[in-house]
Amino acid sequence: MAEVIPFQMVHYNPDYSESLSNLITPPYDVISPEEQESFYNANPNNIIRLVLGKQFAGDTDENNRYTRAANTLKKWMTDHVLVRKPKPGFTLYQMDFKQPDGTWRRLDGLVGLVKVDDYGVGKVLPHEKTYMGPKKDQLELLRACKANLTPIHAMFDDPDEVILKLYGSFLQSKPEQEVKDADQTIHRTWTICDKESLDSIAEFLRGKSLFIADGHHRYETSLAYCREVEAQNPITSDQSHKYVMMYLTSMSHPGLTILPAHRMLNGLPNLSKDVFLAKLRDCFDIREVSFESNDIVGGLFGMVINGEKKFYLLSLRDSKVNPPILDSSIPEAINNLDVTILRELILGHGFGLDKGNSEGHIEYTPSLSAAINKALLGDVQVSFILNPTRVDQMRRAAELGYKLPHKSTYFYPKISSGLVLNVF
Repeated sequence: MAEVIPFQMVHYNPDYSESLSNLITPPYDVISPEEQESFYNANPNNIIRLVLGKQFAGDTDENNRYTRAANTLKKWMTDHVLVRKPKPGFTLYQMDFKQPDGTWRRLDGLVGLVKVDDYGVGKVLPHEKTYMGPKKDQLELLRACKANLTPIHAMFDDPDEVILKLYGSFLQSKPEQEVKDADQTIHRTWTICDKESLDSIAEFLRGKSLFIADGHHRYETSLAYCREVEAQNPITSDQSHKYVMMYLTSMSHPGLTILPAHRMLNGLPNLSKDVFLAKLRDCFDIREVSFESNDIVGGLFGMVINGEKKFYLLSLRDSKVNPPILDSSIPEAINNLDVTILRELILGHGFGLDKGNSEGHIEYTPSLSAAINKALLGDVQVSFILNPTRVDQMRRAAELGYKLPHKSTYFYPKISSGLVLNVF
């Protein structure tokens, strides 16, 4: 069963409450180089110095972005820039956010510590694959700082809204932290620390499976770190390494939002339009539509090629594609998902990107305009527009024990780094 426990969370000193907007950032993996520089300039105490420090040509094993992050964290704790709660608790975390269609939604959930274990053993289930590069980076940071700097986002089944009834009354009080980020999302936090509430919440979650929504790399990094510490020191009273910080939300919460993760290809040598279009026609009917046309409904996928001011609409001709093209190990229940078809038939068969040579060649964005404009401007070679994966599809894959392709989901909004930290 999943083990979820309260903890003594770390956060910015309340003296900094008026400047919180200049102290927090999104998660490290959605920060561009330009945004990184902007966060650095926003405030000398901005959390960017921990989650995504700068690299310099003269970096060494003793002085690099990981050691600098560790030293900065230690100094901020000593100088009370960051402070630790006196008692263990859960953090109630709420976000008001604007969707791409202009409407507003609200999402809330709890931040606690979850015991790490192999997928399935501790009832924590993944739904997508990971890359080695980000895990190596995050492991170095975890070794140096010995802290979780941003909560992993996970979900649990709660159709009767039991958890909302347990924490709902706290939402009526004044939040301890409230801040608006650069995307105009409003973040609020409260602390729950009375024993009755803590016990009730922990007991309810103990019987639940936790489905990772966002943060697979960080979870697998935490598991690797746990194994590493246990191998070096199997007998220790400090159990911090056995847990990772998670933001837990109900699967049936009306504010839960998944945006599409459009794909953009770059850096592919000797890419031939004639060759990949011929291969794609093995599986798809392809129709060209100008950007000025309104006739773009009904295409399963949209494709934009570098410099061409038109869409290619790809419609799958036969859902039962021959096994030599579609990986026969994929469960039949999910082999018709957009992300599966894109991974296997378009990127794999059409572009020759197998599961071992795609890292570094695929970029992801939830923004339709960004995906299109980058192809038009020549910043990428090809962009693919696809529909978002649904929660029920993601859950089905996780329960079947099958990992969907990388970045199959883009949960929105992103939890901020800086409002809740777990410092071992």
